[in-house]
Amino acid sequence: MSFKLPVSPLQENVTADLHCYPAKAKDMNAIALPATRVKDWKRQAIAKFDELLHKYRSLQVYMDICARCGACADKCQFYIGTGDPKNMPVARAELLRKVYRRYFTPEGKLLGRLADAEDLTEEVLQEWYTYFYQCSECRRCSVFCPYGIDTAEITMAAREIMSSIGVATKYVTEVVAKVYERGNNLGIPAPAWLDNCQFLEDELKEETGKDIHLPVDMEGADVLLVPPSADNFANTDTMLGYAKMFHAAGISWTTSTYCNEGGNFGLFLNYRNLKKVNQRILHAAKTLKVRQVVWGE
Repeated sequence: MSFKLPVSPLQENVTADLHCYPAKAKDMNAIALPATRVKDWKRQAIAKFDELLHKYRSLQVYMDICARCGACADKCQFYIGTGDPKNMPVARAELLRKVYRRYFTPEGKLLGRLADAEDLTEEVLQEWYTYFYQCSECRRCSVFCPYGIDTAEITMAAREIMSSIGVATKYVTEVVAKVYERGNNLGIPAPAWLDNCQFLEDELKEETGKDIHLPVDMEGADVLLVPPSADNFANTDTMLGYAKMFHAAGISWTTSTYCNEGGNFGLFLNYRNLKKVNQRILHAAKTLKVRQVVWGE
């Protein structure tokens, strides 16, 4: 069965229902995740949670030390914008903590809800899906936390658990799949990237009268430029600026059609894809034998 779109239960007077489109099977396959919800999803989710707690000591600390003081509450734009209490960073994190207490603490195992612990149920999973995708991982709340709890890491852990059992959103998984297929978040094919660079060279010639190049896949350049997603597609003035700067400085440079932008949507999915997307930049640099990488985003 595929994952159904979530509907938040009416816990307070105000709720912020978020109906994210579920990931497509082809995109999940492309990034090595289950195409649909796995059958024994609860067992696998708890196993993944246990793995993350042992792998990232900070996550274990963040699960244990929150005093629920609420200092983070009015620092979150999603809480301010929606008015939904569950969008307070502390309340959102509690959705994960109550499951942590149930399966990973002695009092939670023994006392259950009396210890503010809760089983991982379909309803809890729906809440995870609803609220952990209403966090941009901006870390503003962490700046104001007296204990320095990194709420973004908690969000990342929740999303990694969900993705491991086949629960993810179309927006994030589709973008990551495009990176592996086309080299960029926007899905621009290599010929289109090359064509646009040539078009911008014509623009520069008309503007300056000089032959200022935007090289593509040039081996042995001093610098590999890995710009933000939109610079060769929408923010072309910025792309022209790169070319002018390198030309004026006399620096040889290039872009790569294999990995031509640096916005890493793996941040919004799981650590494995976050690392893999970053590794593509290093692979491109080694393939083109450049000396340095200039990396936007």
